[in-house]
Amino acid sequence: MIAVDGLDEQDLADCARTGEGTRGPLAALAAAASPLRIRPGGPSEPAPALATLVTGTTVAHTGVATEQPFDPERPESRSTWYAEAMATPSLFTAARQAGLRTAALQWPATAGGDIDLCLPLVEDLRRYRNRWDMAERTSSPRMVADHLAPRREMGVQLSQAVPDELVSEIAVEALARDRIDLLAVRLSGLGIARRAAGLDAPAATRALRDAAEEIEAILSAFSPGPEDRVLLVPGRRLVPAALLVHPNAVLAEEGLVRTEGTRLKDFRVLVWPDGPRGVVHVRRGQGTAVRDLALEALTGLAAHSRLQLRTVDDGVGATAETDVVAVLEGTSGTVFGLSATRRPLVEGDDPYYAGPRAVSDPSAPAVALAQGPGLPPAGVEGSWADLGVTLAASMGLTLPGATAAGMCPGAGADGTGTHASAPVVESS
Repeated sequence: MIAVDGLDEQDLADCARTGEGTRGPLAALAAAASPLRIRPGGPSEPAPALATLVTGTTVAHTGVATEQPFDPERPESRSTWYAEAMATPSLFTAARQAGLRTAALQWPATAGGDIDLCLPLVEDLRRYRNRWDMAERTSSPRMVADHLAPRREMGVQLSQAVPDELVSEIAVEALARDRIDLLAVRLSGLGIARRAAGLDAPAATRALRDAAEEIEAILSAFSPGPEDRVLLVPGRRLVPAALLVHPNAVLAEEGLVRTEGTRLKDFRVLVWPDGPRGVVHVRRGQGTAVRDLALEALTGLAAHSRLQLRTVDDGVGATAETDVVAVLEGTSGTVFGLSATRRPLVEGDDPYYAGPRAVSDPSAPAVALAQGPGLPPAGVEGSWADLGVTLAASMGLTLPGATAAGMCPGAGADGTGTHASAPVVESS
């Protein structure tokens, strides 16, 4: 399973076309695999989406509610990286219980999990002396012994290593060394480059080329046969950032957020950015009057900023300390800021805000490529959670905390199992 942040359907088609008619493994996958449609809605940022994928349940039940760790001053809130924050058993747990050998590289919420080869690439320097200390203490013992220790002895500087290059290099090594029954790899460089620099920037073009090379390397090392499964998972389409909204400035005016200069100090209610959405967190123990005050203030903001405020019924326990009561949703290109200080969306580098230049579009579907026994044909669709249930079932596994039913035929499916609106990736 390869998840690529920032990759969309057109990228898949472009990457599958190799020069001079050569058919690489990515082109072969694109030609043979079934496109599975991930419906609009649900989490649009990578970490929450991938958490729902490997648990088969909604983001309100996974324990990973945000892309960046919520309230990073508090260790218990670092759900983006640590497996202990997962509130629902994952596909890795089910695979290990079935006696399968597992590996997770740069996959969210896996540090400290029961995974044979685990390289989470945690970014939590407050708790560790340096990057090597951080990598070795959060990776699995076998990962350290087989792949990290030799690199440290050779003098590799992790602070200078490109994460995706390291991840793909180790994935190729691991596949050559031993059998792995479940390998999950996340490549994040393309999404980072496109968000920071813009969709058509030279850095984004290079990042797409690098991502294609890394996918090719992993697929070549895996060399899937008829009994193997491959799932290539892109993210939501990215669009140029067009509107920057600071809902926490409104909450600060109501006394619900306290600041120290431009820094957030404490809060009773806080809107946490999820790319094109703002997720309204209320600290547990606050009364209904606080929630009502926050929703009233945000309703006023929504009316003047082309936003919609949607209440949430199942957001209890979204993080260790907060419940989610509502979500602010903007039109395509809306970006939500965390700061309680209003700043405009400007071109160039602003000392307070210099990005992102692109943001995911939650109204856009995504198209995953699936190949192998038990995986469905073209024409099915569902949520990230449905895809996880379907993947587990193809492996003969059950996700005990799943709330989704699995992928199902889409509204445009015909009698042959094809889908009238499901885009097909073509390759030359």
